[in-house]
Amino acid sequence: MALYPGGTWWDPAARGHRFWQNYLCDLEWRVALNGQTNHWGSRLAQAAMLVLVLTLAPFWLALPRLFRASSSRSGAAVRWLGLVSVAATVCVVFMPSERFGALHGAMVVLACVPGLTAVAVAVAGLARSEPRPRAGAAIGGAMLGVALVDFALYVSHLVGHSEGTPLVPALEKIALILLLAWMLLVALRTRAR
Repeated sequence: MALYPGGTWWDPAARGHRFWQNYLCDLEWRVALNGQTNHWGSRLAQAAMLVLVLTLAPFWLALPRLFRASSSRSGAAVRWLGLVSVAATVCVVFMPSERFGALHGAMVVLACVPGLTAVAVAVAGLARSEPRPRAGAAIGGAMLGVALVDFALYVSHLVGHSEGTPLVPALEKIALILLLAWMLLVALRTRAR
C-alpha cells in the first residue's frame, strides 16, 4: 500500500493509496490508476495477495473440525467448495484487471460463488456445533452478510457496465477484516483441540 503511487476509480488524481477507496486489486496494477509506474508495488501486492489466498487452504481444511461429528457432509462441502474458491482466487491474483479487463471480473465472480457458499455452509455448521456465545458463527455470519452485499454491488457494476460505487472497495475491506478475525478464531480453536 505504501508503494502504490495513487489514483482511485473515482479520483484518478488521488495521491497514494486510499484504504477505503482502492480495491485490493488496484495495488497489483503495473501502472497505477493515476498513470504512474507501480513496478515494485504491483509485484509486492501480487505476492501478498497470493500469501493471503493460500492461507485460506488450511483454513478451509481445518474449519470443519469445529463441526459436530454428524456434520461430515457439511464438512466435506466446506472443504471442497473452499478449496475450489482458493484455486479460482489464485487465478484472480494472476489476472489483474489492468491486463485482463472483464475477464478479471468474471474470475472474481467464479471464485466468490463457491467461497460464499462454503462460508454459508460453515456458518450453519458452526451455529449447530458451537457452544454459546457461538463467536465463530457470529463472525462468519457477519462476514458473509457484508460479503454478500459487496458481491451484489460488484456484480451489478459488472453487468451494468457502470462506474460502480466507492462502497464496494470499502465493504471489501470490512469483509476482509472480518475474514481475518474469523480465520484467527478458527486457528486458535482448532489448535486447542
